[in-house]
Amino acid sequence: MGSPDGSDLATRRRDAQRVVQHLRFLAENYVDQALVKDALLRGFSQSEVAKLLGMSKKTVNTHARVPFMRYAAAIDSRIDDLCRTDREFFAYVWGSEEAANAAVARCKQYDRERLLVESDG
Repeated sequence: MGSPDGSDLATRRRDAQRVVQHLRFLAENYVDQALVKDALLRGFSQSEVAKLLGMSKKTVNTHARVPFMRYAAAIDSRIDDLCRTDREFFAYVWGSEEAANAAVARCKQYDRERLLVESDG
């Protein structure tokens, strides 16, 4: 049974919002960056990528110029718990863990070839 003052309900809502915020962060940063870099490696122009993915040209350019790096979405005492679900999220987006790993590898390939950097992650 919950707490008499209902604070457990507020905590559950806050936890749910943090998960959603984290997934949105992953989608808007890692997934979008990987998609942009894959499209550019396939030979699409930045304008074509912007139109294809429904992004602004500025956003496409930003994703194209930033090396792939892993970093946390928020400062949270339970961030490790949130990050444990990242693999499942990426596997869901790409259809499998292997395909997600290949997308990250392609992103790193872009960084080596176009940005001339070794990215981490």
